[in-house]
Amino acid sequence: MQRVFTDDDFNAIVDQKKRVLAVFFVVLAVYLALAVCSLIYYTSLPYKDDMQKYPKAVMFVSTSLFVVFLFLYMGIKFHRVKKYYKMMYYLSEGLKNVEENYFVGFELNDLQKDGVDAISCVFKTWSYKKKEWMRREAYWDVEKRLPPFEEGDLVRYVVQSNFIVAYDITRKAGNSPQEERKETEVAEGAGDEA
Repeated sequence: MQRVFTDDDFNAIVDQKKRVLAVFFVVLAVYLALAVCSLIYYTSLPYKDDMQKYPKAVMFVSTSLFVVFLFLYMGIKFHRVKKYYKMMYYLSEGLKNVEENYFVGFELNDLQKDGVDAISCVFKTWSYKKKEWMRREAYWDVEKRLPPFEEGDLVRYVVQSNFIVAYDITRKAGNSPQEERKETEVAEGAGDEA
């Protein structure tokens, strides 16, 4: 089976998370140092001195910039890195399910699964309970190159949290799913008669 995610992917996202946090703590340390220096300078000035407006202005500007930084960096970048890290952790530790279905196509819509951008891989699966073909969606990470699936391929794949972790093309496109089902029914009928 072709693995989609490797240990290197997990190690890379761990390193990226550490780098993002390191940048945040450096910026936080600079902001706190600036705040302490401004406070010390402000309290050392005489009462109603004209120079008091400068540390106030520095703190207003630096606080505004820090809040914008927090929103953009921690609210967007760190949030996305944290979600991707969480997904990668679950992919390595979580329960997996193996399925084998016919590939129909990709749906390139704005899809997010647990905060991670994904592409929908659509499969057809036979429902023995309902006696009809059902639609089955599995997710593919946008940051990974698309697999070489073609319409009608019989694909055996492993999913965890509905993300494809590994896959194997069992049979290339040839028979349609309906023809394959008819062949299966004929084979099952022949087995019952014997």
